Amino acid sequence: MRKYAIGILAAMFLAAIGAGPAAARDEVRIAAQYGLGYAPLFILAKKPEFLHKYAPNADTRLVQLAGGAAVREALLSHSVDIGGLAMLPVIQAWAKGANLKIALGLSDMPIQLITWRPDLKSVKDLKPDDKVNVISIGSPQTLVMKMAAMKYFGSPNALDNHFVTMAHPDGIAAVIAKRDIVAEFATPPYIRMLTKYPGMHVILSNKDFTQANFMLICAAAGKRFVVGKPKLYAATISALTDVIAWMNNKPKDAAAFLAAEQPGKLSPAAWLTEMQQPGVRFTAAPNGLSNLAVFMAKIGMVAKTGSYDDLTWPNLHGQGGN
Repeated sequence: MRKYAIGILAAMFLAAIGAGPAAARDEVRIAAQYGLGYAPLFILAKKPEFLHKYAPNADTRLVQLAGGAAVREALLSHSVDIGGLAMLPVIQAWAKGANLKIALGLSDMPIQLITWRPDLKSVKDLKPDDKVNVISIGSPQTLVMKMAAMKYFGSPNALDNHFVTMAHPDGIAAVIAKRDIVAEFATPPYIRMLTKYPGMHVILSNKDFTQANFMLICAAAGKRFVVGKPKLYAATISALTDVIAWMNNKPKDAAAFLAAEQPGKLSPAAWLTEMQQPGVRFTAAPNGLSNLAVFMAKIGMVAKTGSYDDLTWPNLHGQGGN
């Protein structure tokens, strides 16, 4: 009997050892900011069946952050595996020697500086104490402000004292309430949210400058994820590519999902309108990356420039980006 009991215990122990690794599941931690541009990552995190097609035993977890700097730091600290942000903070991190590169393109869309003040017709009219929300230092909004500063004042830093950093929802609320800031650099769906109010008008846009022809939002990843978990990384890239295709091929379904899952009060019809407005495009191939790196080096934002292949992981090489 004693030998039988010992045998049973040994069998249970061996079974537990064997069950341990089989029961373990991978997890992809996905950082997304607020707004339409990050919708592919948001959908991937909230609809894990896209990932399960390529990695059945992997889960997804959404980490909602505000601003590219926060996403970049989360990626560099390995708090998340893949994150949505502008190309600018990725270029800055790479130029400083960080193992952070672009993993996939996400979206192109307009960005517009919107104000309620009737005396503001241009950024040239900003008073010394006027503050403008650029979302985060290193955002595309920051870069467009620097382009305007170069054009109107001859220095890329001439408007820096007007910068404040707030999450999109907070900036929208502040402009509507006419407090704290005089203008919000908005992206869809926030552009329509603001411009429906009487008196709101646009004083600057990324379409005002030819050098601003670069992809607004991309997905970035660090070397630890790309090289350390190559199968899971490849599965994530394939799943995210499928999400982008789904948004393009079945926009009504994507809009209905975003209306149900995203905070706010936009209806499926409103989300569909945002997705299909001029200038909005979801694509996996990032454009304008090398030209942006050159411009950033020219104005002293980075100490060195890099080619497209330098700044992207191999899965993007030869895939139509530039």
